[in-house]
Amino acid sequence: MTLPADQIWRVRLGELRFRVFSGAPVVDVAPAQWGLDPVAVRQAAMSRRYREIPPDQPGFLRFEFAPGLFPRQFDRGPGTDADRRRLAGLLGGQEQFWASLRRLRLSRADVGAVAAAAGMSVVAEVADPTDRLLLLRRNGLPDEELRPRTRQGLSLGAVQGIVAVASVVGIGVGTWFAASSAQKWPLLLLPLGLAAAVGAQFLVRAIAGRSRRMPWLDESFDGGSQVVVAPPPSLSAELHGEVAALYGYFFVGPYHSGRNSSNMLFAKCRPGLVFGHPAPVPPPVFTPSAEEPGREQWLRNHLDGRDELWVSVRHAKLSPPRIIEIAGGEGLVPAAEFADATDRVLLLRRPSAPPVRRKFRMSFAGFLAPAAWVVLCFGGSALTSALTDDPRIFAIGFGLTVLGVPPLLWVLRVFPRSTRVGWLAGEFNGGNSVTFFSGQFDVSPELIGQIAHFHGYFFGSQTRTNAQGTLVTYVRAR
Repeated sequence: MTLPADQIWRVRLGELRFRVFSGAPVVDVAPAQWGLDPVAVRQAAMSRRYREIPPDQPGFLRFEFAPGLFPRQFDRGPGTDADRRRLAGLLGGQEQFWASLRRLRLSRADVGAVAAAAGMSVVAEVADPTDRLLLLRRNGLPDEELRPRTRQGLSLGAVQGIVAVASVVGIGVGTWFAASSAQKWPLLLLPLGLAAAVGAQFLVRAIAGRSRRMPWLDESFDGGSQVVVAPPPSLSAELHGEVAALYGYFFVGPYHSGRNSSNMLFAKCRPGLVFGHPAPVPPPVFTPSAEEPGREQWLRNHLDGRDELWVSVRHAKLSPPRIIEIAGGEGLVPAAEFADATDRVLLLRRPSAPPVRRKFRMSFAGFLAPAAWVVLCFGGSALTSALTDDPRIFAIGFGLTVLGVPPLLWVLRVFPRSTRVGWLAGEFNGGNSVTFFSGQFDVSPELIGQIAHFHGYFFGSQTRTNAQGTLVTYVRAR
């Protein structure tokens, strides 16, 4: 995995902090070997409760672990029997559990004793002055690299999604009530409903921040090459960085989400904690499903008269050799192939035909379709209501606008996958840089990166938005 220079610097700093300054009595660091400034090394050491001592060899800095010289890390006295019984209930049926001493109101010894009684052991521990987290793991689990195992019903994101859907339904009901009522005061319910829908998202995170269960703490660290993590509820960024390091992830930079919040981007650079001697895991590959009748004719229909065609194997439901064989009968040959665990994509092109350059980028449809809907429903209803002096028309138009804009932001997803892959390739139209919402095309980041590299582009930046997901920028190689 290739990272930009600024992200590589953050990864090195994170590995130095969490892998090297990990509690060893004495640590020797050569700044030149790490590619870091000595000032950055000293700051990393101080943040991990190390003090500098004279080195014993040139070109190295030496540090001694001295926790007594820094503010004490979080520790709590013994808890009550009720708190211990509550933890025992939380551990029931769990294979792995993150225990927060601050939330549980228990001491480390209390948690260890309850875990031992439940057949679990403390396998990792992270702490700072605000809290101490213990990772409990059930005895007898198979040899493996540390991965999320916390049993949960719904993730934090799923709960927020359900709340958002319920809010939209509530706004729809309020719109119907306002439109059918002869009174004008129900119109006030519409902006109040929007405010409640936004406030509900913050309320969900606040409740999650007080919960003794923390499945959201490590659910993002699932083995992917890069993960985006929202600021953890009621948990310091330092503790979250230590948890990420246990899974082999390091902070590589902010991942902007909206105007007033910033998520965190982590990259998996090393294996996490390893238990026992797990067998090597082969890299995931996409396995095509069984061929379906009629798909060969579908492919021939799309190849007819075409000089270039992008084909998703997952969508075509044909094996790649069969796709190439059918395309060869129509005079097209494979010009490129891209693959990951989610799909295989073939670019079929006629040898005598030049590459197709599209002037219109289909990602613009994600802006134009909602804008047209707003003008049609909101603007049209406002004008009609002003001319007829009937506020119910405006209420109907407002409700249709609120209900119609969210799905139109993702309008490209209603088209077949092969079509979307072709449109995605058309985004790389030769400009110095291209920016688009990757979620519109519903293609994995790995495939997007491969297709971008084929067209001479490399990853520039990404920003997470609340409306259309991830906004990515690719820059053309010069």
